[in-house]
Amino acid sequence: MNIKKALFDARNITEEQIESTLLTVNQSISFRGILLTYDQVEHLPISPRLEKHIVVDNMDQCRMFGSEEALTTIVSTNLRVLQLAREEGYKTCWYIRVIDQETMLEAVEYGMENPILIVDFKDETNIPLELVIAKLQNYEIEIIKRVVSTEDGRVSSDVMEVGADGILLTTTNMEEILDMNKFMQQSRNTQLDIVSATVTKVEHLDAGERACIDTTSLLTKEEAMIIGSTSSGGLMVCSETHYLPYMNTRPFRVNAGAVHSYVWCPNDTTEYITDLRVGNQVTVVDLNGNCRSVNVGRMKIEVRPLLLIECEYEGMKINAIVQDDWHIRIFDGDGNPKSATTFKPGDKIMAYMCEPGRHMGVKILETITEQ
Repeated sequence: MNIKKALFDARNITEEQIESTLLTVNQSISFRGILLTYDQVEHLPISPRLEKHIVVDNMDQCRMFGSEEALTTIVSTNLRVLQLAREEGYKTCWYIRVIDQETMLEAVEYGMENPILIVDFKDETNIPLELVIAKLQNYEIEIIKRVVSTEDGRVSSDVMEVGADGILLTTTNMEEILDMNKFMQQSRNTQLDIVSATVTKVEHLDAGERACIDTTSLLTKEEAMIIGSTSSGGLMVCSETHYLPYMNTRPFRVNAGAVHSYVWCPNDTTEYITDLRVGNQVTVVDLNGNCRSVNVGRMKIEVRPLLLIECEYEGMKINAIVQDDWHIRIFDGDGNPKSATTFKPGDKIMAYMCEPGRHMGVKILETITEQ
């Protein structure tokens, strides 16, 4: 899962931290907004692109800011103040600290009264967040969880599969701020351009090592991994989600390809199959190009007969070498899982094509020929 929206909590920032911390937040494209006390607004240098979430205690403080400002949200722990602010045209956000079951139920009961809900949980468990998300899922409410680290934010984005709508990062640790920025940038790669290419060659090869990538997720029948011999792209190799008459399905597994192959990973990076380890992340992509990241749970390398499939799209050729067996499926041009051994020249096959050139898996601009 990805963090959909990140806010930075500047309420406790010191004079010494203003220049370095706020400069980083102001320049970061990952943070959408910032949480401020009402008396910080006039004193802190805030980028005009950031949405200002201003904490107030009463309406006098609220009226210091115009209700017509599109990037201003009034935040308060006081529901009555927020009601009056809404009546005067302000966008409002309720901030509640959940310390026990009673306050958790309050968050659920009154959470739908404002368009944004910031929840500050006393305990590390995500169980109360699960309940808040479940109870408010049918309301148009942005649920923002206060976190103190990037890892906490990442976990919060996975809760109940849909995750919180956003996070409020409360820290003055520069390393955590940079980590959050990096994580958010990586999360933006959510789609790849999948094309229908033309098969140009199918060749049976001698035996070699091939790898199965077992993940900690269940892949759908429309998802695959991108596997290729070169940095120019790869084929959509299906998981073992589809029916097989002689064995149970393994929807967590992709019988990926020969050990020299590239596997596409988050942020449009690649890894060699042999470099993957337990805990690494790889990308799975559906037929519309929508991506998600899954964890590697196990790598299994065995000697098997191999099959070379080459294809072409708009003058660019790529290939993948997979196990030479009918139970290996690759999506054909119509998006149907087709046995690898039944492809022949002229057939259509789903592929991902990109500019060649990788250094340690990261795309670079270079003159390169891969054959």
